[in-house]
Amino acid sequence: MSIALATALASALGFYLVLGMLYGLYFVTSGAARMLPAAKGAGFGFRLMILPGAMLLWPILLVRLIKGKTHQMAPARTYRRVHARIWVVLIPLVALGVMMTLMLRPVEPLNDKLPKGVILEEQTS
Repeated sequence: MSIALATALASALGFYLVLGMLYGLYFVTSGAARMLPAAKGAGFGFRLMILPGAMLLWPILLVRLIKGKTHQMAPARTYRRVHARIWVVLIPLVALGVMMTLMLRPVEPLNDKLPKGVILEEQTS
């Protein structure tokens, strides 16, 4: 990957996140209450929790806000069931990732010896 391409990708990501931050701040202050009736009167903690998601998903939320789609609330039991299923999948995946990381780490330092011909300058006290 060239430096120009990496710079362009980093700039595009930065631009996306800046727009996401601006929209996220708008969404948590007034947009969420318009889209989700349950969000009316929500406290600071709730708004702080949905800010990262609003920042990353701002194009989808903006389209829904413009179209005027409101979210129909499903019963809490449905959300609990989905939440439990997600955790049943995530816990083994995270455990597997940690185990693989520990298994694949080097036992000995890789660069413990200097290549031939390299001489360190002697320290003078």
